[in-house]
Amino acid sequence: MNMALSLMERALSYNNTFKKFSTQAPLMATERWLYGVWIIGNDYRNKTTYYGAYPPSILTRLYSLFPDIEENSDILHLFSGSLSENERGDRFDINPDTNPTICGDAEHLFQYVEKKYKLIVADPPYSNEDAEHYGTPLVNRNKVIIECNKSLEIGGFLVWLDQVLPMYRKAEMQLVGTIGIIRSTNHRVRCLFIWQKISEYKIKNE
Repeated sequence: MNMALSLMERALSYNNTFKKFSTQAPLMATERWLYGVWIIGNDYRNKTTYYGAYPPSILTRLYSLFPDIEENSDILHLFSGSLSENERGDRFDINPDTNPTICGDAEHLFQYVEKKYKLIVADPPYSNEDAEHYGTPLVNRNKVIIECNKSLEIGGFLVWLDQVLPMYRKAEMQLVGTIGIIRSTNHRVRCLFIWQKISEYKIKNE
């Protein structure tokens, strides 16, 4: 499955959707790379008190990059936490109290999902301290990246919000974008890493 839009067309879709922001800080793209910075407001408050919730508007901005993904069933939110049941796509989380669509361990994601997705959006705990807030161990990023590869269609995208760039196999996942996320003052600076799946996961030494 080849995603029809180029990276330049995805950047244009965002810039047209968020003209107010893109006038001063447009999302940029080449044939190979998508890059920019999103400065998300001066309001410290989220609509939810859930620890680690997404900054306001981040998903709306993200969806504007993928206007060709129209079916909600093609989207998976990994580490979905406080996301509303009305949010687009399936929600995957280890904590049953958050009422996810699918409850399970992200390090074994492919064992839980029954299909492959066109877009996976992941916002894992960034540190042991963050994991303690959720009452779970810190995930092995490398293992989760592999599971995301298994759970994506060829040509599909993984969008990963984090403070570090996880390891990945360049033969299977191509890093095609980085977007810095700055939210007001006294907040952590994060980055959206965007990969496109180019081949199926293969066990080494097969």
